[in-house]
Amino acid sequence: MKKYLLLIEDEQLWKKFKEIIKKDINSEIMEIIRKKIKEGKK
Repeated sequence: MKKYLLLIEDEQLWKKFKEIIKKDINSEIMEIIRKKIKEGKK
């Protein structure tokens, strides 16, 4: 299993992210990564 480290220094941005996630943080981050990969392949 691969691990990653998420650092967000902006507390307001972190709070907003936590409010909009629907699943656990790991699942949300993986979904963002998948979207970015798909966008890059276009």
